[in-house]
Amino acid sequence: MVRAMSRPSFLPLAITTFLLAACSKTPAATSDAGASPADGAAAAVAPLSSDAAVGTRDAGASRPTSDDRARVAHALHEGRTKARAKDWAGALASFERGLAAAPSDPTLLAETAWAAFNTSDLAKAESAVRRGLAVAKRPNLRAQILYTAGRIAEAKNESDAARRAYGESLALRDNAEVKRRLDALGGSLAGELVCAEGAASIETLCGCLSKRKADLLVMEGDEVTCRSLPVSLTLGTPRLSVVRWGSTNEAQYLLVAHDGPTFRPVAELGRDFEPGAFGVHNASTVPGGEKRKLGDREVFVVKSEVRNTDMNLAGLEECFEDIDRETVCALGDEKKPTRCIVVPVSTKSGCGQGVAPGPSELDDAMKELLAERKAGWSSTSSALTWSISPQGKLVVRAVGDASASSGPVGEHPLW
Repeated sequence: MVRAMSRPSFLPLAITTFLLAACSKTPAATSDAGASPADGAAAAVAPLSSDAAVGTRDAGASRPTSDDRARVAHALHEGRTKARAKDWAGALASFERGLAAAPSDPTLLAETAWAAFNTSDLAKAESAVRRGLAVAKRPNLRAQILYTAGRIAEAKNESDAARRAYGESLALRDNAEVKRRLDALGGSLAGELVCAEGAASIETLCGCLSKRKADLLVMEGDEVTCRSLPVSLTLGTPRLSVVRWGSTNEAQYLLVAHDGPTFRPVAELGRDFEPGAFGVHNASTVPGGEKRKLGDREVFVVKSEVRNTDMNLAGLEECFEDIDRETVCALGDEKKPTRCIVVPVSTKSGCGQGVAPGPSELDDAMKELLAERKAGWSSTSSALTWSISPQGKLVVRAVGDASASSGPVGEHPLW
C-alpha cells in the first residue's frame, strides 16, 4: 500500500538528534504504559491550531472530541490508581472506557492488556496485545506490551511464543524480570519469522500463513488474502519474491527465497495497519530491488519503506515513524539457505502535541496526563551504512554517533 502523508506539524525543520533507545530498570510487570521514553533530546513542540487542523488529515474517520479527550485522561488516571491497588477488574473497566473513546491508542491498549491478563481474561489480553503492537512505537511501551505477550503465552503453555516475545522485549529495554523468565524458558527466539520452515510453493506457504489469522486484525466480513506482488519481478533475481498476506486492516510484507524445492520467508519488509480509527495510518511499500556486484561477490538488495502516523490519546498526541530499509541477501541453494539481513539505513521518529485542550478541559486528570507526555515529546533520527568485507561479512556502521544508532551495527556473516 502506498499512502502519501505529511509529517506531523510539531516537527522541526532539521532533525539533528540521533536515536538512543531508552532502557529502564523498572520491572515490566508494573503498570508503566504511560511512561515517557528518553529516546532523544526534546524538540520544540508547536501544537496544531485546532481540532479542525487535525481533522483535515483524516476526513473519513470520526474526529475525537473534547469529551473523548476527557474520557481518556480520566480512564488512565482511574485505571492506574486501581491497578496500583491490585483492583484489576476495576482497572480493566476503566481502561476499556478509555478505549471506547480512543480504540487504537497504544497506551490504553498496553494498560488494558496487562489488566486483562491479571483478571485471567487471556482472550481479551491477547486481543489488546495484538492491537497494541500494531501501533506502539515507543521502545519502553512496546517492550511492556511484548512482556505481557510473553506472560500470556506462558499461561497458555506456548513456550516458543513466550521466548520470542521476551527476547524482543529485552532488545528494546533491559529488564531483570524479563531476563529471568526468558532464561527459565531456554533463551530467546526473537526474530524468528512465521512459517520459517518454508513450503513447496508460494501457494502452500500462503496456506501456512493463513493459519496465523489470529495474529492479525481482521474485521467482521473481511478476509485474509495472500499473494506474491508484481514488484517481485523487479528484484534482480527470480529466486526472491515479495509476499503480502493479511486483511484490509492489517497485513505483513515478507521477502521469500526460493532455495531448491523450498520457498522460505527470509525477512519482514514492513506492515500495513489501517484500523479505521482517526489518525492511525501505518503503511509500507516495496519500491523494488537490484543486484549489486561487490568484488567477487553478488548480493541482492531489496528496498522497503515504512511510513507510520498515529494520533494518540484521542488526538492529544501525534507521533510518526519513517524507516527506509535495505534488506541485503546472499542467495543460497538446496544445502545452504539464502541469508538476508535487514538494515534500517534511515530512521526518523517523534511525538509531539496534537490538539491543544481548551481551558475548560484542563482538570487535574488532564493536567497530569499532559505533564507526563510532554516530558517525552521529542524527535530522533539515525542512519546506518553497510558494506561487504573480503571475508563475506555484512559490515554495518552508524553514521555519526555510533552509540546513538539502533539496528544491526557490527559484522554479520552472509555466506
